[in-house]
Amino acid sequence: MKDAVIGEMLKRVKEGTGREGSTIEYKLSKSQLSKDIWETISAFSNEVGGLILLGYEKIEDKYVPVGIENPSKMMDDFTSLVGQKFNYPPIIKAEILEDQHKPIIIIDVKEAPKHQKPIYMKDAGPIKGGFKRLGATDIRLTDSDIARYYQERSGSIDAQLIPDTKLEDVDKKTIESFRNLRKLIKPDAPELLFNDSELLKAYDLLASDGNSINVAGMLLFGQEREIKRHFPAMRLDIIRIKGTEWGKDRDPFLSRDLRGNLLSLWSLALDLLDRFFLIPFKLDERMMRNEETAHRNALREALTNLLMHQNYFHYSPAQVRVYNDRVEFYNPGYSLKDPAHFDSPGSKLRNPLIAAVFYDIGWAEAKGTGIKTTRERLKVEGYPLPEYANDTKGDTFTLVLGHPIEQVTPQVTPQVTPQVTPQVTPQVTPQVTPQ
Repeated sequence: MKDAVIGEMLKRVKEGTGREGSTIEYKLSKSQLSKDIWETISAFSNEVGGLILLGYEKIEDKYVPVGIENPSKMMDDFTSLVGQKFNYPPIIKAEILEDQHKPIIIIDVKEAPKHQKPIYMKDAGPIKGGFKRLGATDIRLTDSDIARYYQERSGSIDAQLIPDTKLEDVDKKTIESFRNLRKLIKPDAPELLFNDSELLKAYDLLASDGNSINVAGMLLFGQEREIKRHFPAMRLDIIRIKGTEWGKDRDPFLSRDLRGNLLSLWSLALDLLDRFFLIPFKLDERMMRNEETAHRNALREALTNLLMHQNYFHYSPAQVRVYNDRVEFYNPGYSLKDPAHFDSPGSKLRNPLIAAVFYDIGWAEAKGTGIKTTRERLKVEGYPLPEYANDTKGDTFTLVLGHPIEQVTPQVTPQVTPQVTPQVTPQVTPQVTPQ
């Protein structure tokens, strides 16, 4: 437990600005442990961890230290119970301190390893005894939460093999397009010499016996009919709204419901998005803009993240909503990385196998610094900073990119059609069917 963090917390309590939040919880526990302390430990363990402060009472919307009558006994009671209370012993550190001359206990709860989640009370089971943190509240895990934790225990979700699949279910033109894109990034990449089966195995997308494709392999390279069979809800909706309010005036001519594999969706979706803006442009060999603005770069980054971090077992399709004053990227699947930490390096990947392919063709960066760079460029060029809505309860994430002025074209104009390198796009887009 970092002394600086604790010192800052106690300073806020003294100033009357201490508040509960996603990683902070105050409890009275003056003479005995609060009964709901176990719920909070479960919630913190299943999320990103947090601090529990015992010996505080809420008085007039402020948390005031009232102390603990017998802190040594309470500490003994806590340490003897916590190890046997849960299905796995939580990773915790507890210590007795003083705040304004009152004895208190601070419990530092660390996030549990992925292979141990969900952490729940053994006598209640995961449905009634497992919790997650939503703001300053502990709420019970849903069936989908529990299923997700168990999926993640066995490895990444996108590594799961799909029964009744075979090598012939992949689209050969998409694989060839991948080779072209990979060659532009690294002409001497050894996987360029592999046949289709060897290539998929090199990226861990095909079972070692060659008989089954996993989730990432199907989503990246699968034929459209096979993706639709195994992932019926998997779709990307590009929706043009003529105005600034949802549902007011959707343009049926500029809205598209897209299906296909991810390599196809990315290129066609980017093409459609670019057609909504008036500035002509050209794409280079990797289908990247030359001299693009910060806003166009942010659009591409957002689209990449939408496809790379999506929960493909979710019941709803992804959406890109283009308003006159903003673009909203709606992602089925909440962000595993807290938006408050988006400016710090590092990523938390829901689909690491999909991400690896995107990295290798230059569609994503590997250091987790893309969002920070994008924010800095937007600020320099006078655009509003992106806004985020991370709904862990509903398992969705929404990114909003605003415009300084209304600048979305009311119709698609021929002069803004991108000039795409012929060896890439013709082999990718045929597998995407506008609905």
